[in-house]
Amino acid sequence: MQVETLADNVAMIRAATQAGFVREGTLRRVAWVHGDFADQVVLGLLGTEWDASARG
Repeated sequence: MQVETLADNVAMIRAATQAGFVREGTLRRVAWVHGDFADQVVLGLLGTEWDASARG
């Protein structure tokens, strides 16, 4: 699975990492927000990682 969010969205990045997502990288200045470009963070979670976290 993949999650993408703005780099300054600290709460979303924290929630995703707590759910097991790993920060894959940053897409620089790709999102048009309020008249300017902003960075976007990509987080990923593999199926095998999801299975491990689901078992607790």
